[in-house]
Amino acid sequence: MKSFFSSFLKSLLAFSILLFSIHKLLDLFLIQSIEFYYPTWSVHLFFFITTLLIVLLVVYVKQDFPDKAGLVFLGGSFMKMMLSLFFLIPLIRNKEMFNLVNILVFFIPYFMYLAFETFIVLKVINKKGL
Repeated sequence: MKSFFSSFLKSLLAFSILLFSIHKLLDLFLIQSIEFYYPTWSVHLFFFITTLLIVLLVVYVKQDFPDKAGLVFLGGSFMKMMLSLFFLIPLIRNKEMFNLVNILVFFIPYFMYLAFETFIVLKVINKKGL
């Protein structure tokens, strides 16, 4: 369990730093004139924390109830989706800032983290012993 947690945390940190760096570079060089509603770091921090919590919850449930780990992942993904909507409510209410670019700045990392999370959870669920 400890070795999985340390390797998962290293992978998540590396993925997050890489994705954040790419996002920041694109902001600096391609999208200079657009002001974003949320800072880039807050979007990535939100996804880092939710991904960490979901994977840890799946691993915890997998130890005691291996047949329920997939359901925990589905429930966690649903909760992440709801939290994302709550996170976006201020942006949606701000008519001046509510545009396609601000939505994409949020949802492109959302789907990237979701793909990473799904890959890790599939490895956890398919693993015989943790």
